[in-house]
Amino acid sequence: MADEKALEPLFLKKKLKSNHAPHGGAWKVAYADFVTAMLAFFLLLWLLSAATDQQRQGISDYFEPETIMSGKKSGSSGMFGGLAIDAVGTLRSAGSPPSVSIPLPAAGGPKKRQGQGEAVLVSEDPNPESVNFEARKREEEEFNKAQADLRLAVEQSDEVKAFQDSLLLDKTPEGLRIQLIDQERVAMFEAGSDKFTPYFEALLEVVTRIVRRFPNPVEISGHTDAETTTADAAYTSWELSGDRANAARRIMVSAGMNPDRIASVVGRADSDPLFPADPTSPRNRRISILLLHLQPPAKEG
Repeated sequence: MADEKALEPLFLKKKLKSNHAPHGGAWKVAYADFVTAMLAFFLLLWLLSAATDQQRQGISDYFEPETIMSGKKSGSSGMFGGLAIDAVGTLRSAGSPPSVSIPLPAAGGPKKRQGQGEAVLVSEDPNPESVNFEARKREEEEFNKAQADLRLAVEQSDEVKAFQDSLLLDKTPEGLRIQLIDQERVAMFEAGSDKFTPYFEALLEVVTRIVRRFPNPVEISGHTDAETTTADAAYTSWELSGDRANAARRIMVSAGMNPDRIASVVGRADSDPLFPADPTSPRNRRISILLLHLQPPAKEG
């Protein structure tokens, strides 16, 4: 019996372990990162295709070696002098146009600084004409806004909106000109007098509320037509037009205008008609308010 038990086959059970990774959600995170990166990449391509050449040039300049290392946007004072390592010649980067250093004269004489192995002349003084141009551009924008505000203020005023045709706005080389024009049906002044009628006094006050917002100096001039006469022969159109201009000044000051801004008050009689072909037209009788430029015109050439 013992021999029979010894001859019985021996069975060994061996458990085989699986070599593949267990099923989990880690791959989803990696796939999401990949999709996000691709989305950002295609978004970048779309932005670059929609950008102008100037915008692409700005991006190229921003990622120059000197900009990255120093954090500055100028490209001439770093260790590479603003040149890309693999660029050829004087290219700022492989895709950028060549740059040229041009000496700029300064008011106090040129000043030298070191750059790219040579002395470069630079100017630390701003260009006065450039400053003048920018200031004039901003002032023109303010004048455009003043014109729009004036028309809107008159349209919204029940008292003077019927006299919109009496308000004439235009630009001259000296500045913004605002003219209150007499009409045949409604007079601006009492006959032969410097006294404003109530309607035109209200119109002048509306104009003053807009003009007083600006720091520009103001010139006021009075004008008559060729037929204006007075009871006193010694009191001519010259005196009358001057007194009317001064009456306009008083109304503007009482409406809030700073008197220090009044540069001049003059009477021109009929020497500067609005309608030269018809010097007797009542529309030649007017008050002209000139909002002068703060900056003189830029020199050409």
